[in-house]
Amino acid sequence: MASVSGLSKLHRIQARDRIVAAAMLGLNNAPKINYTQGPARWEGINKHCNARLGQYPHNADCSAYATWCLWNGLYLGFGVRDTVNGADWKAGYTGTMLANGKKVAHEANVQRGDCAIYGHGAPGEHTAIVVGRRLDGTIMVVSHGSQAGPFYLAAHYRPDLMEFRRFV
Repeated sequence: MASVSGLSKLHRIQARDRIVAAAMLGLNNAPKINYTQGPARWEGINKHCNARLGQYPHNADCSAYATWCLWNGLYLGFGVRDTVNGADWKAGYTGTMLANGKKVAHEANVQRGDCAIYGHGAPGEHTAIVVGRRLDGTIMVVSHGSQAGPFYLAAHYRPDLMEFRRFV
């Protein structure tokens, strides 16, 4: 699969490292991250929360959280345009994520920093960030879909996993 972001192979690896680090920072601070679908959900990007400096959003929904993680890796890391929502890093939701990036054709090709998209067709209902695999090959995600999240879960924790999507 060709690069969505236009980054070199080395820079894609570095971007993925930054994306996963952002997701794990949020996971490690889960009690401090509120779930909201209001305008405050974009504060991670609006307030320039840099995960490398220990900064994370205190308000987000699933797509804003995933976009913030990707923004940390792609934009803060390398100045990459918004390959995630196509909205100049200012807006989006699961439906715009489905309209951008590239579908990963086979689960064997899923990589850290890809997104798991859930729902029953467009515009989708939920998204989570792939953070790696367990030793048995199970794809693991960080998902922020409720007030108690983010959570570290197997990608198939929901029965409506539609696809994996790549933005790096």
